[in-house]
Amino acid sequence: MATFWKRVLMRFLFIGLCLSSVNGFAQDLDSLENVLNDKNISSKEYLAACDDLSWNYLNDDFVKSKKYAVLGIERAKSENNLLMEARLYRNLGVAYYMNSRMDTAQLYLNTSLEKALLLKDEKLEAGIYGAIGNVHNVSGNYQEALTYYLKALSMFEEQGNKERIRSLLGNIAALYSSLVNLSQAEKYYSKLEKESLEANDMYNMGRAYEGFSRIALKRKDFKASLEYSKKAADIFHKGNYKASEAIALQGIAMVYYLDYKDYPKAKEYALKALELTKETDYKANIAGSLNILSNIYFNEKDYANCLKSAREAIEVDTTDANVTSNLYANMVRAGIFLNHQQEALLYFDKYRGLIDTRSTAEFEQEMAELEKNYQTEKKELRISTLEEEKKLYSIIFIISTVGLFLFLLVLYLRNRAIQTKEQLNKQRILQLEQENQLIAAQAVLSGETAERTRLARDLHDGLGGMLSAVKLNLFDMKQNVIIEEEDVLRFNKVMEMLDNSIGELRRVAHNMMPETLSRYGLKTALNDFCKNFRNVKFHYFGIEQRVEKKLETVIYRAATELINNALKYSDAETVNVQLVCGADLISLNVQDDGKGFDPDAETQGAGLNNIRTRVAAVNGTMNIHSSPGEGTEVDVEIKI
Repeated sequence: MATFWKRVLMRFLFIGLCLSSVNGFAQDLDSLENVLNDKNISSKEYLAACDDLSWNYLNDDFVKSKKYAVLGIERAKSENNLLMEARLYRNLGVAYYMNSRMDTAQLYLNTSLEKALLLKDEKLEAGIYGAIGNVHNVSGNYQEALTYYLKALSMFEEQGNKERIRSLLGNIAALYSSLVNLSQAEKYYSKLEKESLEANDMYNMGRAYEGFSRIALKRKDFKASLEYSKKAADIFHKGNYKASEAIALQGIAMVYYLDYKDYPKAKEYALKALELTKETDYKANIAGSLNILSNIYFNEKDYANCLKSAREAIEVDTTDANVTSNLYANMVRAGIFLNHQQEALLYFDKYRGLIDTRSTAEFEQEMAELEKNYQTEKKELRISTLEEEKKLYSIIFIISTVGLFLFLLVLYLRNRAIQTKEQLNKQRILQLEQENQLIAAQAVLSGETAERTRLARDLHDGLGGMLSAVKLNLFDMKQNVIIEEEDVLRFNKVMEMLDNSIGELRRVAHNMMPETLSRYGLKTALNDFCKNFRNVKFHYFGIEQRVEKKLETVIYRAATELINNALKYSDAETVNVQLVCGADLISLNVQDDGKGFDPDAETQGAGLNNIRTRVAAVNGTMNIHSSPGEGTEVDVEIKI
């Protein structure tokens, strides 16, 4: 979380720049827009209006700021007005920075600097140095950021521009805070507080309090952090500095959920911050507020909203590597708790790729040396030499690193896309095959059950009734006819065979679809079946309830098939049958002490496969535990 606040501090850099404008703006923005529509105004008035509009829309409306900067640049070029062209390019660079598009911001600020150097306008030049320093600061190029800050600070001190000096003091303090060099950060924030108090500069006073809040938070002094954040939020609210107020509210939310564990209170301030950042419509600030909300939701164990907030933040802005890595981490953790394995793995890969390997200790040492040089020889800084050396090293490093990275990235993304597509196709084919098998099995099972029921009814009611009628007629004939003794024996033998046939017919019909299963349920039917065998023991546990007829039939058929297999093939002395009925699960266990077998070996019969297919058709599972000489145990589980 500390890395996140390194970036949150940077949100103040250009906000301070915008609020301490050097353009002398005093007119209403709507009035200025109307001025541009007047075709009779001079080029000087037109360019001045574009300059004021583009600058003063920086903090509220990127589209309008960009629009008026571009319009002014086009007019300045046509009029060969190099000064206004430089100022408007500066405004355009700042606008892109405020919209978190650092590369474009750097490009336009460099263009503005070139023109300011040609004009030898040191006031404009110093402001551009500070702006470029801010871009490097937010991008994590702290050494270059401090170089530009010190260069700008030296020039503003020579010009006596105290307003811009205060702005730079806050930026340098924020830089040291990002590096967790808290003593240096506190030193510069104290300077800012002192000078802002003397100048009655409430905005920079608020910046100082916000900085003290971040320092206290990193030192685990949560009470002090909360007090400073509330002071800052109050100042920014009274001054209608919405973006800055949002950052202060984020600090309050941080304290409430990190120290007090008051997640509802933290969420209240975070949502207020999000509302303000959306009003200003600066993407990085919106992503920062959503990041805090994502953290709060995770601590509340509200993993769905944690994932939702993180996704929204990623869609809004990913320019801040530290915020983005925290969001990916939240998405990984929430995905694990929500059982979104594939998505969790995807974002874990992205998170790992964003790990920052920069050595902050090395940067701090180099920055401290630069500051020492500034304090002792600030008028004789060899800035040009440092810039040339830095550019040379940067070009070599960037060309080699970026080229290699892009090559590896293209290969990685290409291979990953191919693998992902193949996996999705395979999974889809397998899913369709399984669905077709399941549908076929369910259809066969339903048809088999219906056919068994019909055959059992036909045998019992049709053929069984006919045999009973034959028996009665034969018995009546015996009463009315005198039969020889030898024929009596034969007659009695016939009657006995007829009784046996009727009994066998009833047994077959019963086995095809037991009447007890239909009338009394699974427990009674299995108990009756097991009583037919002296060495089969039946045990029942759980609640007595009737379940869906199809499930009862599947379990009954599985049990009878497994019992017959045990008696026929295993040479078992004892077979134990156990049925457990729960509220949402039925479990059947058939265990014997027979000779066992190897479940992985191929068998000639199809009995076990038939059972497995029937069980799978009702979304059940069957597991076989057996080995030669150790008996056999079969578990069948079906969710109700």
